[in-house]
Amino acid sequence: MSGGPMSSWRQQALVHAPLEKVWELVGDPNRYPEWASHIVEVTGMPRIARDVTFRQVTRTANGTSAATFKIEELEDLRSIKMRCLDTNTYTRFVLTDARGETFVDVETGTASATLRDRALDAMKRKLFFRRLVNGLLDGLREAVAHRGDSDASPPGSTAGASSPGSPRKHAE
Repeated sequence: MSGGPMSSWRQQALVHAPLEKVWELVGDPNRYPEWASHIVEVTGMPRIARDVTFRQVTRTANGTSAATFKIEELEDLRSIKMRCLDTNTYTRFVLTDARGETFVDVETGTASATLRDRALDAMKRKLFFRRLVNGLLDGLREAVAHRGDSDASPPGSTAGASSPGSPRKHAE
């Protein structure tokens, strides 16, 4: 990775659904608007493959913003990493089977090349990335819980409920 120091946030969570069900959502950026509340639309991606680019419209505080993304890494049922070609921001998901549930490791961040970027990193980006990752994990949990799959939650659990130490939804 080129550029200056990295600003990023990485978090892990257990999702109460089989790996295949989680991968159906995480491994296909076309499906992100179904569960990632900040993503409005994904276009221009007829197939999921390494080095494919696509456009993503994201909800922002000032409306929406469109950007071009590229899939940099892709390992079926295991991991996907995408980078925004406009902002150099990346998001990477790594999934691991956990006895019928799925351990999700998600990281998002950016390379800081300018002094202005480094100042933003120090002041706001860590918080922004933490909230983004929390929202992604909450949305993913909610999506698999609402799919109506009988295997989305283990017996006796509350689908989509946060467990101690898991991220909480933030009011917007």
